[in-house]
Amino acid sequence: MNAQITQTDLLAREILKKRAQKLAAETSPGKNQNNNMTVVEFRIAHEIYALELSRIRIIYPLKNLTFIPGTPDFIRGVINLRGEIISVVDLKVFFELPDHGFTSLSQVIILTSDEMEFGILADEILGVTELSKNDIRSSLPTLTGIREDYLKGVTGSGMVVLDDEKLLSDGKMCINL
Repeated sequence: MNAQITQTDLLAREILKKRAQKLAAETSPGKNQNNNMTVVEFRIAHEIYALELSRIRIIYPLKNLTFIPGTPDFIRGVINLRGEIISVVDLKVFFELPDHGFTSLSQVIILTSDEMEFGILADEILGVTELSKNDIRSSLPTLTGIREDYLKGVTGSGMVVLDDEKLLSDGKMCINL
């Protein structure tokens, strides 16, 4: 009986060792992981956009938006996020897309960098997904004008991946009164 337990123990240890090696191989940085990016998908004016998760601080429900006079049209106002005043940018106005107002699904995606922080108004958050960088193509012919300046590319399904670095470093987003 002792020989049988030992043999069972050895078999169990071998199975556990193989599982551990497989798990370690999947989580170690490799070709496939460096080629993927995690994005938040959201809807603006019936189009699907995405931003890389690395620059998103939080997604916050749109409530108590306060209009600030004298700001450009694309600055919809400010929100109070736990005592911090955050400006909210409406990309529909910035990109000259049709504006259908706010809904109960409207959310604010807070983008952050060392230099700047602001919110982007989204009509609806669709979820978080993993994209292969190889699947992102250059711009579509329909994405012209100012939108083309702020995108990394477009996926095969037509999702527009925005360049968060360009948005966060753009001087137009900084208002000096």
